[in-house]
Amino acid sequence: MIRSAERRIQMLRPGEPFPIPPGAYEALDSMRDAYAPVLPTEVAFGVGLKRIGGTYVEELALIVYVPDKRPPTELPLEAMIPRTWEGYATDVVESHPEPLALLNDTAFFHAPRGGVSIGWEDPFQVHIGTLGAVAQRRSDGARRLLTANHVTPAPGIEMFQPHPGAPQSTLLGIVELQGTDWDCAILEPNPGRGSPDCSVLDIGALPGSSTAPPGDHVWNAARKRGRATGLTSGVIVAHMHPGEVGIERLRVDTFPFGGLFLWHGDSGAVLVNANDDVIGLLVQGDEMKPSSTSSNPTSAVGLALPIAPVLDELSIEIGVDPPVVSDISPNTALGVLANGGKAMITGRGFDSTTTVTFNGVGALGVIPASPHLLVVIPPVLGILGTVPVVVTNAFGEQSTPGPQAMFTY
Repeated sequence: MIRSAERRIQMLRPGEPFPIPPGAYEALDSMRDAYAPVLPTEVAFGVGLKRIGGTYVEELALIVYVPDKRPPTELPLEAMIPRTWEGYATDVVESHPEPLALLNDTAFFHAPRGGVSIGWEDPFQVHIGTLGAVAQRRSDGARRLLTANHVTPAPGIEMFQPHPGAPQSTLLGIVELQGTDWDCAILEPNPGRGSPDCSVLDIGALPGSSTAPPGDHVWNAARKRGRATGLTSGVIVAHMHPGEVGIERLRVDTFPFGGLFLWHGDSGAVLVNANDDVIGLLVQGDEMKPSSTSSNPTSAVGLALPIAPVLDELSIEIGVDPPVVSDISPNTALGVLANGGKAMITGRGFDSTTTVTFNGVGALGVIPASPHLLVVIPPVLGILGTVPVVVTNAFGEQSTPGPQAMFTY
């Protein structure tokens, strides 16, 4: 399983995912079982690319993240991680995860959108973070605002944009729900701020969230827009896998390596892949190095929660506008008759007041089952042929007709 030294190169470039076979996770669990009892409680385990002298190499490794990396001469024999474990290389990385909370962008945006500054104030200080993205509740498609739990105070408390004390700062929304097991939260937006914009500043519209397993993102390119460091690009270098307990994370480094991917104030930003699908929620930084000659830091990597458990914890989906139709089934009048008069429209961005038209004629019934599914009773049209199907959400945004959004009478 270990890749030969001849295949190591000076600088890998992000591209296709670096495959992680299931056996690597099994080996990681085995190594965790063997060494976790004799290592500090802060230790974390992951699968990713091995790093030699600060450079990632083309070699899959089982990684142990320790709070204090010491030479072998200072370690008891039982705590020494072997060079290989069950056919895989190993790596030991010094890690000091830090929550992210305070810094600099104070731009005001009337309509809420991802990537902008948000905050609240207690009697002692102002707490500031990033609004990650607009989301939609699974129950009714209502739009909500996604960020990290530790960026927010408590349910029912007001949050502001840009943040208290900043120019033009006004009420952004009320904390509606905070994650219990995962560091995530949603706000109910202030209707006076206008319709939430389902885009991220400097990135653009989001097509939704990725459905790929977290391990499939290793060696994928990634971007984020946060209130502290703005738009930065990097690459996923490891999937920090918790085993049966604990919180898993994606570890993202800058590219070229050694730069600044995030800093205090970027917590709550969403992490997107090359297709702008959301793959994670940034909640911590690591390897954070302040500059000795400037007020600007020199380097930091990011730690993000995989997006799927975040969405499940809050019962939301990533907001999409305009809505997108990906399939209609059945997509013929005869098929609908055989299906009890109903068709299923799948896609993204549906809400509780979504309407559907067939060649401009409204459906006889629309039942929004989720932001991804509509149950529709097509109208009876006195024509034969194929017609466009258009979905319109509560904000008047319409899906774009295409071959996947056609119905035949």
